[in-house]
Amino acid sequence: MPIQGKSILERAVSRLRASEGVETVAVLTTSLHEDDCIVDEARRLGALVYRGPGQDVLRRFQEAAEIFKPVVIIRATADNPLIDIGSVARIVLALRSANMDYCMENDLPYGAATEAFTAQALAKTHAMTRDPRHREHVTLHIKETPEEFRVAYLRAPEFLRYPQLRVSVDTPEDLSFVGRLISRVPERNGPVPLKEYIPFALTMLREKSN
Repeated sequence: MPIQGKSILERAVSRLRASEGVETVAVLTTSLHEDDCIVDEARRLGALVYRGPGQDVLRRFQEAAEIFKPVVIIRATADNPLIDIGSVARIVLALRSANMDYCMENDLPYGAATEAFTAQALAKTHAMTRDPRHREHVTLHIKETPEEFRVAYLRAPEFLRYPQLRVSVDTPEDLSFVGRLISRVPERNGPVPLKEYIPFALTMLREKSN
C-alpha cells in the first residue's frame, strides 16, 4: 500500500538503508503466488530477495542467512514505515560491544523498534526449537530462554519513549493514522528522524481520544 507516493515496503527499506552499520537490506517473503508483488517491489528497490516457507518464518530466516551469510542480522517487519533509524545503530553497537546474542530497545512507539541478533544465535534457535510459536515468531525462543542466550534490552532515549504511540500498519485505521502523520512532516532528501513525527503523533492521539 502507498503512503504519500511510496509503498510501506519502500519506506521500511529506505529507513534501514539510512541506518548506520546496515550494509545490505534483504526482503524475506514466502513462495506463495500472492507475494509475487512483494518480490517485484523489493527488486524495484534493489533489495536482495529470499522466498521461503509461509508459517515457518524461522526456517525462512535461517535459509536466507545461509545464502547471504550475515554476521549480525537486523530484523525489521515490513509493515513498519517509521522504523527508528538511530535505534538500529544503538542496538548493533550494544550487541557487538558487549558480545551479546540478541539486543533490542524498549519503550519506542509500537512499530518503530527493530531487533539485532547474531547469525550464530539464529542458527542455534533454529536447531533447538520445534514449537510452532517459535517457528512463526523468529526471535521468540531467544527471548523466552534467556538462560541459553546472552540477551540485552536497552531503554530508548527519553525523547523517544512513547510506547503508547502506534506507528505500525496492521489495519486500515493504522494506514489512515500513519498516512496522516507522515503527511504532516515535509520529507527532504533522506528519511525524516522519528523524533520529528512524535509531537504530531501525540496531538493526533489526543484528538482521537476526545
